Amino acid sequence: MNNFFLVIPTRERLECLKNLLIDLNAFSSYISQVVIVDQTEPCVEDALKELPLNYSYQVVKGDKTKSVNHSRNLALEYYNNEEWLFFLDDDLRIPELAFKKIIEHLTPNIIDVLIPGIQFEDMELTKFKYNTILDTISKPCDFSKGRFRLQVCSGLNIVKSQTFKDAGFYFDETYTIWGDDWDYGMRLLQAGANIYFQPDILVEHLQIDSGGQRTKKKELDVALEKDMLYYYFLRKHFDNAVLKKEYLFAKLLAMKRMVFKADIRGLGRTIKAYKLSEKLLKQ
Repeated sequence: MNNFFLVIPTRERLECLKNLLIDLNAFSSYISQVVIVDQTEPCVEDALKELPLNYSYQVVKGDKTKSVNHSRNLALEYYNNEEWLFFLDDDLRIPELAFKKIIEHLTPNIIDVLIPGIQFEDMELTKFKYNTILDTISKPCDFSKGRFRLQVCSGLNIVKSQTFKDAGFYFDETYTIWGDDWDYGMRLLQAGANIYFQPDILVEHLQIDSGGQRTKKKELDVALEKDMLYYYFLRKHFDNAVLKKEYLFAKLLAMKRMVFKADIRGLGRTIKAYKLSEKLLKQ
């Protein structure tokens, strides 16, 4: 039953990657391929050779100047007709029980996309206040219950290969610090996928401060980048009326902040982000 194609982008997180690869021993009987796309200098390949692994893997050299989605797309070139694709971040820890539950939930062949839950402190007590429509369809108010979820974490999900093909078989490399999970989920939904968040499967996300794509934020105007990518997302997936309403609302909020909080930069940033998003769509 080795019908899972695993994709792991990594960047300057060698110890985390080692731990994850050892965790995957518990899943080895289901693994067809593990492709690690490495953006680290020097390459992690030699450091991995002594690990006691029960499955084979290959390391592909990634481009450090490119996004994590570029790394995932590089890995997809090695896909070989496996039934499932399993996308993982390099700073995850997965207990053996979680792997067993993944197979249990996929076996009835009802779910097209499975999103495991992330273990975090006080998760049973956490209650979200929904401020936007996107919040409502991404964050469960009660983490103990499974539910449909539009936002699909690119770094932790299992998807049927045919469903992924129907969604385009790619990750949009335009997204940098925000939006790729929304775009991925929207394309899967448009492809007719049954997307399911299942907190019965708990995975630990270490959220390491260094490595990964976190350094990207240091190179960008984060507020402008996020606004620009939000409008880019709207341009891709919604009609012009929705885009115009969101833009108008954002400008009104920016003007309110300008009057009551003396924030003179917000309006200019909103207008600039809107214009830049149009250029992104044309690229």
